[in-house]
Amino acid sequence: MDKVLVETDREYGVHEVVSAFDAAGMPLSQKLTEMLNEHFIHQSERRGCGYTQATRVLAEFINQPRSDHEFDDFRLFTDSIMKPLREVMTHANAHGLALSSWRNLDVNPVVRDFLRLHDPKAEAFARLLSEQIEWQSRLRHIHEQVQREESLLIVSIIQDIILPPSPNVSRLEHLPVLGEKPKVGSCPMAEKFFLEIAFWKIPRRGLVNVFINDDHRSLLMEKVNMGDDHSCISLEPVVLNGVRLPVGSSFAVAYDDEKIRKHASNFLAGNIISLSDIQGFWFLRLTTLAVSPKNRERAFSTHFRQQIENDLFSPDVATLSQLREVAEQQVASTSHTFEATEVKKIV
Repeated sequence: MDKVLVETDREYGVHEVVSAFDAAGMPLSQKLTEMLNEHFIHQSERRGCGYTQATRVLAEFINQPRSDHEFDDFRLFTDSIMKPLREVMTHANAHGLALSSWRNLDVNPVVRDFLRLHDPKAEAFARLLSEQIEWQSRLRHIHEQVQREESLLIVSIIQDIILPPSPNVSRLEHLPVLGEKPKVGSCPMAEKFFLEIAFWKIPRRGLVNVFINDDHRSLLMEKVNMGDDHSCISLEPVVLNGVRLPVGSSFAVAYDDEKIRKHASNFLAGNIISLSDIQGFWFLRLTTLAVSPKNRERAFSTHFRQQIENDLFSPDVATLSQLREVAEQQVASTSHTFEATEVKKIV
């Protein structure tokens, strides 16, 4: 049974993210609104809090490839604009406008050139197109209407789900994606072992694996023999299906342990594994570590307090920088092994 941790939601007002989207004329779905507003049904032992649950809902969208022609991502909102957008995409060719995707119309130079030649006040199609551009532009700038750290994280994810940035925009690592969710949980206590690793407290059989890219940068940390295996946390921002995800994001990972190249660490028990050997990742949710300690209780409310009450190790002060330090020491202790391997491969 999912025990409710609080009996009322009277202490919570309207979340800053909900207010921003309402003010922009693009209200979020009822489900997301209730979660972000911390309705008491989402503040339970299994769910943690509404904010945590909202990131699980966003995961359902993030783990699906961004489609240039389908409109499922608009389920994030209450008032669907799919019908007029679908009409724009259906009739674009007939009006001499070649569109390969409905996404990022507001920054598409072909669309701008079209509207310079067609007056939205005089032509119905141009008016529909102009309305879609205006809507996307409002979404692109909605982060300017929020200030809180946790709000900016949510807004950025929603923006990228609808308007994914070009792969050339940043140098962030793009993670391979799994086709289906592995059997890895995302309960509110999933941070337990990562909090302990941050302070170098490793169970006797525990393994701390670090996934690195071609530049030997530590991107994610995996825990093994500590709760659910193949659960990992991001140490740098990464991209999954076109969505930028912050440090402190929780993933399930899959790989063939018999085929991957791994190098044992001389620091803590565990291995350094190349990202190129990984089958794929599945985004689970944001962990409490995604938000700085000073804002963590405000962001995660009952989830954070549940961690305190269950005596997790320093959930109020632990930071991602501590996990990064552990990862860097893991990688540094195997650097000569990696170099030797690379030389041997070249020879």
